[in-house]
Amino acid sequence: MLQLVVGLLGVIFSVKGRSRGVSGLMVGAFVVMLVTTAAGIAWQFVSLNVPSWSASEQLTADEIRLIFMGVGVPLDAAALLSWLLVAIAVVKSGRSTRQPGIAPNPGPVNYPMAAQPGFQNPQPGYTQPGHPLPNPPTQQAPNQAPH
Repeated sequence: MLQLVVGLLGVIFSVKGRSRGVSGLMVGAFVVMLVTTAAGIAWQFVSLNVPSWSASEQLTADEIRLIFMGVGVPLDAAALLSWLLVAIAVVKSGRSTRQPGIAPNPGPVNYPMAAQPGFQNPQPGYTQPGHPLPNPPTQQAPNQAPH
């Protein structure tokens, strides 16, 4: 019963949230959950007649087990699929969307930029035209002790 409530609320909120970017995958996941849960509840009511099936000797115990397995496995698989779709939709909605044409990372900070087309890259120790060479460090003679 709780899964029916979760599926119903999930469908309502995901359909309302479609305008805010909720994916169609989320809506589909809750629809699958709701249908699977409703089918499971209906199957529980149908299975209440099992004693009459066996009492009238229309079905053997093995046939009844086969029917339960034939109905239970698809219902469980559909329920698992619905939860898997919800999880995938939640993971996908948590990712930030990238805008096309914008580089995610322009490069390391304070890294020398590449030269513009038609210009050479600056080389360390050489000046570029119009820029004076900085004063080179002066060499000092080692301190000599007086003799």
